[in-house]
Amino acid sequence: MRRRDDDLETTGERPDWLPWLTGVLTDKGYDLSSGRSGGRAQLARDTGLSQGIVTRLMAGEAVSYETLLAVARGTGVPIAELLIRTGKASKDDFELPGPESGHIEVSSGKRLTPEEVAEAAGVPEGDRPWFTTMVRRMRRGGTSDGSSSTGVLLRRGRQNAG
Repeated sequence: MRRRDDDLETTGERPDWLPWLTGVLTDKGYDLSSGRSGGRAQLARDTGLSQGIVTRLMAGEAVSYETLLAVARGTGVPIAELLIRTGKASKDDFELPGPESGHIEVSSGKRLTPEEVAEAAGVPEGDRPWFTTMVRRMRRGGTSDGSSSTGVLLRRGRQNAG
């Protein structure tokens, strides 16, 4: 099915995004070396697109959002990358949430300490020692003394079962 932006006139020049898309699809196993290689037919099957739409896509003609969405769903190519590369969206349209939305960014790459996590998460001052202890235990893979509430429940369950 043709969409309104499929009808945009093309300049006849090879678009910048086409070599990228061809490379990505080739890396995913689609043999796009020729029209008879079977890669385009496989792409059509995997995406649910018609052979004609796949041919127009691989010729670098204007494609619709729906076509790009079908390619993304059928091949696993990220839709954001497809939209940005084909000029239907910009990187600004896909900015990740930052501090203004309540998310914390860590640009240093270092692992946060449990105290830093507690502070950033807004754990009340009186609960921070408990919180940091639990985070450290979880990082180590649990408690060894069985004193956690989970350990107590497991022991009780075994006693009741036996």
